[in-house]
Amino acid sequence: MSSAAEQKPPYAALAVSGYGAVLGSFFPLVAVYSVADISGGLHVAADSAALVNTFQNVGAICGILATPALAFGVGRGRAMAVMGAGFVISSALCAMAPNLPVMLFARTLHGVFGGAMPLMFMLLVMTTLMPGSGRFEGMTLFATSTTLFFGLAATVGGALVEVAGWRSLFWAQAMLALPYWFLGRRVMTQEKGRIEVLKVADWPHFTLLSFGLALIVIAASEGERHFWLEAWWVPALLLGGGVMAGFAVVGMLRTEKPLLLLSAFRRATFTWGIVLSVFFRFGQMFAVYIVPSYLGRLQGYRPIDTGAVLFAMMPSTAIALAISYLWGRRLDSRWLLSAGLASFAAAAALCIQLTPDWAADQLRVGAAVAGFGMGFFSVAVLRFATYQVTMQDGPTVGMIFNLTRVFGIVSGLGILSHLVVEREKFHSAILVEAIGATSPETAQRLAQTTGAFARFGGDADGAQAAAVTALARASGVQAFTLAFSDAFFVSAIALGLGAILVWALPAVPAEEPAASKKIETKRTTA
Repeated sequence: MSSAAEQKPPYAALAVSGYGAVLGSFFPLVAVYSVADISGGLHVAADSAALVNTFQNVGAICGILATPALAFGVGRGRAMAVMGAGFVISSALCAMAPNLPVMLFARTLHGVFGGAMPLMFMLLVMTTLMPGSGRFEGMTLFATSTTLFFGLAATVGGALVEVAGWRSLFWAQAMLALPYWFLGRRVMTQEKGRIEVLKVADWPHFTLLSFGLALIVIAASEGERHFWLEAWWVPALLLGGGVMAGFAVVGMLRTEKPLLLLSAFRRATFTWGIVLSVFFRFGQMFAVYIVPSYLGRLQGYRPIDTGAVLFAMMPSTAIALAISYLWGRRLDSRWLLSAGLASFAAAAALCIQLTPDWAADQLRVGAAVAGFGMGFFSVAVLRFATYQVTMQDGPTVGMIFNLTRVFGIVSGLGILSHLVVEREKFHSAILVEAIGATSPETAQRLAQTTGAFARFGGDADGAQAAAVTALARASGVQAFTLAFSDAFFVSAIALGLGAILVWALPAVPAEEPAASKKIETKRTTA
């Protein structure tokens, strides 16, 4: 009877860690949407304030890589309590930060504990729930906790800033993390851990890999703002980070107890799951970059206004998650992967003909379709990544998968923003040439606009200057719109091809439900 009690899943701990996964994945998005308010509150330029989110990602890398050693060294319940306390304290430090340097320090700590909490949930699922006995349900809940609330982040961030100022973004996190800390101290109390795990952990390679990946994240995040190769330190960080990460990988292949069991990559399903997780996160880019950038620049939308558009993602994501739960366990997961990528492609295709006048309505439809993609894709890619995972390589699978969540967003932002900037330059050059001062159409447009401005005052020169400014602004808006159309077109083609090519991947066999396994066991025993 004691063994049966020990094998009973720790539902209370799973519930607490699931709550922490929501906190750790939701609130980084809230800060992304509200970075302009943080910039104003700290009295720094927008480019400098962007470092607030970059350093959160740096901290997340360190937290993810350190989580398994902490969990098995002090016990998983105590580890949750440590994460909760750290998240509360670091959130309060962010809220009280008087300047940018202090904020960057606090935000790095914030990322350490915030990045660890989703992984803690995934580790608990993989170490306490077996295939056919709750693991698929646990992984579906993990996918839900990290994707469902994407569409709500802008609304929450905008409302907090409007009501109580930008510092409330972090005070809210501190208060919401208090229950996680309190309950974390009261779950799995019988598990004391083994302190020797902390002592013999692969800390040298942890340090090397953490620094290497952090340098790559900083370069990828800041490269577009500093024109990539035009700033010498961007390629230097990329090269230095790649070299350090490479040395860490070589070292882990030679050590007896490495930080990561790289043999997990021998499973084709895991490798392809990780590749897909990094390169096909269009749904997240739709919410994090495309909608806020487009509506913010063309229509002056604040985060709370953007949230009204992105909220359309939540119902469709919830429906897709429910379908994935009912379908993905018994049928070939490639159907869900294909459906997810096809939904992303459809969302991009719907927005190719964006127009500045009705972009909000058009993007709302695209957001709803992208929500379906997020729900289908998040469950299916987890099914691939965790197939045949064992107790030994479970921590490695969890760490690498959660690292891909960080790098997927960073790389996606870098690629899309660079594509939009380059295409905007191209279209601007074409438009400037097309609307030359000698063009009859341009002269007629200027005359009409000048006449309209002249009716409000008698200054002919001022009306002429205002007309030229209006024409320049209109051409800039047109170039920006065309650049986004190009980005949507490229995304639609790439994701559409991905939806087809996914059938070249190895199949993941259907998983029998726990009930059928128990019946089969009883028959065999009889």
